[in-house]
Amino acid sequence: MLQRKGFTLIECLVALFIVTIVLASASRAIGLIISDVHDTFVREVATWVAENEYNLYFVNEEYPDVGVVKKKLSLAKIDFNVVETVSNTPNPYFRKIDIAISEQNTPDYVIFKTVVYVAQY
Repeated sequence: MLQRKGFTLIECLVALFIVTIVLASASRAIGLIISDVHDTFVREVATWVAENEYNLYFVNEEYPDVGVVKKKLSLAKIDFNVVETVSNTPNPYFRKIDIAISEQNTPDYVIFKTVVYVAQY
């Protein structure tokens, strides 16, 4: 009887198909990781923008007026929309400041939101 050496064409095609599926899955996972890293960076920068905004009230010793202030700021080459909503509290010597940060290209999606209280004295 004749002994064959090597693999048949069908076996090679099945192996190639398996390798293709594995590589396609790996490339998809790498793409998701890269996207997640970018989103995390944008959220971190948005946090810095919010911290800068509420620290301005403390540094300048401002007691803000009640109302809404909208700003466009840029940090780390990312453009942000900042919406600061100042409202009264039951104590007249304190004001509540809601700060919402979104990217300018997606203004309806709030990336970061925080609440800060500012005292008059």
